[in-house]
Amino acid sequence: MRVSALPSRFLLAAVAVALTGARAGAAEVPPIRVSVPACSSAPFSVEAFLGSLEVELAGHVPACCLLDQAPPPPGGDAQAGLRVTLSIDPCDQSATSVDVRVHDAAHAAVSERRVGLGDIPLEARPRALALAVAELVHSASQPATPPPATPPPTHPDAPPTTALLPSRGGAAGPPRPRVPWIFISGAVEIETHPGQNMTLWGVRPSVAVARGHWQAALDVDVMAGDPSVPFGDVSTRMLAGTLAAGPRFALGHLIVDLAACGRFGWAWMGGETSDASAVASSGSAPIASAGGRVGLVLPTATQLSHLRALVEAGAMIHGLDATVNGTSAAGLRGGYLLFGLGFGENR
Repeated sequence: MRVSALPSRFLLAAVAVALTGARAGAAEVPPIRVSVPACSSAPFSVEAFLGSLEVELAGHVPACCLLDQAPPPPGGDAQAGLRVTLSIDPCDQSATSVDVRVHDAAHAAVSERRVGLGDIPLEARPRALALAVAELVHSASQPATPPPATPPPTHPDAPPTTALLPSRGGAAGPPRPRVPWIFISGAVEIETHPGQNMTLWGVRPSVAVARGHWQAALDVDVMAGDPSVPFGDVSTRMLAGTLAAGPRFALGHLIVDLAACGRFGWAWMGGETSDASAVASSGSAPIASAGGRVGLVLPTATQLSHLRALVEAGAMIHGLDATVNGTSAAGLRGGYLLFGLGFGENR
């Protein structure tokens, strides 16, 4: 027993020393420092960018990330580790690009890249920028490759070699990260026609396409209601499509879109009487309306989905009435208000 216990004690001591040395070595590596200009209105969410960058650099050594707004010391600091500096010009929401600079002070290496934001939807910009920064950080952390060996001289009669040319877009570089520009969502909605005894409930699937500060959407409204009228009620059904287009902009963590919208569809009404002496009838007609809407989009932390709320107001251009004894008792007429709440994904 004594003979076998002695090597085991030495083995445990060696493992403990190795683990202590590994922890000390990891602790000596300073975290990646990130410097972001303090713009009054940045063209992307800084908080969402830092969260996405931390996800992209999970497990990276040095670790991510420490927000450091202090300017780097003159000449650099070899103990400062990796530093990521973002430059935005102009320093406001109208900026269409961000200059990224990764400086590895320990190895005196610098990597730079300009990331365009002009055609990227506002809610997708933090993740797209984080992908570009992560690529530069990974490239800066890799050891320098030795220069290629000089090829042997070719025979005078040998055919010339073909050189690889850069792509038509310019100098070769890492591929630009794909950003979502199609947004699919579904919402529960309620529409009321004040003074017309008409309230409809339904669902609204929607597909929106965004480019920069502009957005266009196609919605489908499937709605129903049963307003009460003298001698019974009116079963009302509506199926319509809505086209909407307008600008969109960031408001803190929210995306606000303003749109003019036009709706075209078909409505059905059928009387259901509770009086045996009354005669019920039914009918249908095309409907059309025009109005405007305000939409609020809250991107989730993953930037792959979103919550959506909307308010729409407008007026019927062509509607449908239900009459009782020659008097309008309920109808899709006049002005309307619509409220919706839903969830969607970004593609």
